[in-house]
Amino acid sequence: VLRGNAADSLFLLGRWEEARSMSMTALEWLPTGINFLNALVSLATVEIELSAGESAGRLLGQTLLELEAVRDAQQAVPLNLASASFALWRGDLADARRAADRGWTLVRETEDWILAARTAAAVIEVEAAGAAEAREGRDLAGLAAARERAKEVLRSAEVIVKKHGVAPTLGSRRLADAWLATARAHRRRVDGRDDATAWAAVGDAWAAQRIPYETARARWRQAEAMLGSGAGRAARADARGPLLDAVRIALDLGALPLLRELRELAGRALITLPTEVDERLAGPEDRPRSLVGVMSGTTGGGPPDGEGDRSELVDALRLTGTAEATPRRDTFGLSGREREVLVQIARGRTNREIGERLFISQKTVGVHVGNILAKLGVSGRVEAAAVAIRLGLTDQR
Repeated sequence: VLRGNAADSLFLLGRWEEARSMSMTALEWLPTGINFLNALVSLATVEIELSAGESAGRLLGQTLLELEAVRDAQQAVPLNLASASFALWRGDLADARRAADRGWTLVRETEDWILAARTAAAVIEVEAAGAAEAREGRDLAGLAAARERAKEVLRSAEVIVKKHGVAPTLGSRRLADAWLATARAHRRRVDGRDDATAWAAVGDAWAAQRIPYETARARWRQAEAMLGSGAGRAARADARGPLLDAVRIALDLGALPLLRELRELAGRALITLPTEVDERLAGPEDRPRSLVGVMSGTTGGGPPDGEGDRSELVDALRLTGTAEATPRRDTFGLSGREREVLVQIARGRTNREIGERLFISQKTVGVHVGNILAKLGVSGRVEAAAVAIRLGLTDQR
């Protein structure tokens, strides 16, 4: 029991390898019931944030089975939050929403107001991802549902924390307030009003409590909000600091799923990251680690990349046989940025959507599109997409 509880604290403090070792040692005692589940939930949490890979998924599944036998709400809520995080890292929004909603339903039946604030932040983060998906798909009903859900959950969490009457100066209240601030910042994302200033304040709050992972996640969102502000080159300059801060923490922790997101964001913004990032993500540590004593001999690669980013345009071109030609190495003199724009064209995105994704203005996108058409010798976007498929650019991640 003590080792399982200590692992939770070590995770918050950013001492993940110690947390992992502590949980593993606790499980060597062959505990049963709630004592077993306590250590197993701690281990599942750290494995998900370390890799979100296949072994983490199997461990999560085993823990969910144990939970069915024990049925303890205090352990069920953190496990559902871990499940939601795992699903988000792997791009499974529906599963993330189910897990987060289960956690929220359970936490409202307890007296744990700190956990309620944390769960609210997780639920609204999932709704922010859903809102982004709804906007891209022009799903107005889905967007309205995400907004209403985020509003209701945040209001309820604020009431739960306030009614316990704990002074704002106490450490437990500061922790709950940091989670609520995180929830509010995510709610702005749901509403399409992402605010770098709000995320900066959230990051400062987590840093003041010396909780590095949440600090890094807030800096990630801060940089993302800056880059999405439409300020162009100035935004990239401003975002570089928080982005590199998040990268540094992610490297220290070994938080590979977060590091992947940071690298992807930096790539779209043309921000150079330390070479250690690519080395870490390409090296052996990018593979899930064997969980000796819990599961036997699990190995394999990291989480599979999503397949859902191809548009109907790409699928149609494949069906008509346009994509069957052997991929060519010739890039027709396209620059790196022009190739990135071409990939987005092949995915059916408009100039506005391409600009938002690559953090450049629509005018700049238009210039790139004109250059691409001229260099490829094609008359329009559909022909350009066909060439992109022949070059194999639509298979890039």
